[in-house]
Amino acid sequence: MKNRSTLIREVLSPQRIRLNQQASSKKKALELCAGVFAESDSELNQDVILEALSAREKLGSTALEHGVALPHCRISGCTRPLCALITLTEDVDFDARDQHLSNMLCALIVPEDALDEHLEILAALAELLSAPDIRQSIRSAHNNNELYLKITESKYIDKN
Repeated sequence: MKNRSTLIREVLSPQRIRLNQQASSKKKALELCAGVFAESDSELNQDVILEALSAREKLGSTALEHGVALPHCRISGCTRPLCALITLTEDVDFDARDQHLSNMLCALIVPEDALDEHLEILAALAELLSAPDIRQSIRSAHNNNELYLKITESKYIDKN
């Protein structure tokens, strides 16, 4: 089992971070996530990713609390886990239990057969995003590289 900092560094990159994006609905937000993944890897198909993210969302909300959503799915043709981090200029309803709208998306796609790794990465991301200081750092970041460093060098990643 890898430590959290290694997991997060392996799945997130500055190229898959987008700040202050516009999405007026959950569907548009998921389209944005799918687009980021497809742009970062020419082997990935945006429509396939969107369909998988949407199907997973129909099974139950992927919203965490405090304005964070963690859309995720397993994808045929995906060769390794990938994470995209997106902040939105508008709040979007992801049906969170705390009734807060989401303006931060941390999307994850993994290979179809990566069940254990999928759950391990989800847990690491959810724990990281539960820290108020991390959420504030993400929301106040000025550029992708700054945000990547704040997250990957965070004291919250390997606190245990």
